[in-house]
Amino acid sequence: MTSLFDRLDEEEATIRGELETLREKIAAAEERLARLTITRDTLRSLAPYGADHDADASASKDHLPSLATSDEVARADRAAGDPKRQEPPSGPLDLETARKQMLTLLESAGRPMRVNDITAEIGEPSSRTETSRSRLKRLVAERLVIENPTGWFAIAGTPGSDDA
Repeated sequence: MTSLFDRLDEEEATIRGELETLREKIAAAEERLARLTITRDTLRSLAPYGADHDADASASKDHLPSLATSDEVARADRAAGDPKRQEPPSGPLDLETARKQMLTLLESAGRPMRVNDITAEIGEPSSRTETSRSRLKRLVAERLVIENPTGWFAIAGTPGSDDA
């Protein structure tokens, strides 16, 4: 007959094993959730302002449209001669170039945009997000751009920008 302490040790080891398995499942689920959130944010930043993000909800999940790869988009843009699509710059943008591109982007977007999205759209690497944020704050100080809510920037005077 096993002692009461041995039985408790066995039960404790079993529970610890189950907890470790659950922790691994939770970590995997959290990572999946983070990726889904990033994907949703990316898709929202690419959607036109005011577009209903559930417009395609009537389509069955089995019949989701296929998304073009970035190579396909680049080839199509080159073939169409899309002037908005340009090859990425060879290095960081200088202050004046970045400033003009930020203003042009925000004006054409007609909606508030996040710093990360603005940085990517003007062709700067993500490592320069804080540089972009600083430049945008300077444009806010000049009253050319507004920030509302924090981290979201829009041209002053655009609908939804809430500038006063």
